[in-house]
Amino acid sequence: MAQDDQTAAPGAEEEVPLGQRLYDNPFLLLVAGVIVMLVFYTGWGIWEIMQVPPATLP
Repeated sequence: MAQDDQTAAPGAEEEVPLGQRLYDNPFLLLVAGVIVMLVFYTGWGIWEIMQVPPATLP
């Protein structure tokens, strides 16, 4: 028979899932946001530069 949360032993703590631990850390979220934006905008910029046709000189 499974124990309910109310009948669990007082000393027994549940393990916090990895996703919740990551989302509970504001500094990790800040660093992840900066890295993601840096990678996407840098990649987008490089892609745009690669797609520009060579200029014809007079």
